Amino acid sequence: MGTGVGAVTGYATCRTLLNTNVELTAACTVIGAMWGSTVFYQNDMNVHTAVFVDTLNTAPGKRSHTNWGNSANGNWGSITINRTYVNNNFRCRDYESVISIEHSWPMNGISRESEVGTACQLPDGRWKIIESTNS
Repeated sequence: MGTGVGAVTGYATCRTLLNTNVELTAACTVIGAMWGSTVFYQNDMNVHTAVFVDTLNTAPGKRSHTNWGNSANGNWGSITINRTYVNNNFRCRDYESVISIEHSWPMNGISRESEVGTACQLPDGRWKIIESTNS
């Protein structure tokens, strides 16, 4: 979806507003498609980040699990809080994070990333990942 919107935007910008030749219009269309694909990818990454932080903030002290999904493109993610504890007066949580995003053209393929780590809450409320391992 993002790829299509980006391609149409690139085409319309170069062809209509700039009144460019065919070659430059084609290049604008490809660049627009790449931009649109990236924006769409980043939106789902932003959703995952927001759900991740929300889960860190609101999970009960015991093991908890949260999922999110984008029905428009099938992308999804999950966050599991395995343990909550206090370390040097900081509230810390051990977590597992999984995200699966399918890229459309020109970034074809599925990215599936898993991360296991520990995040601790700073005095101002922000969370800092102090240890993580990707698998």
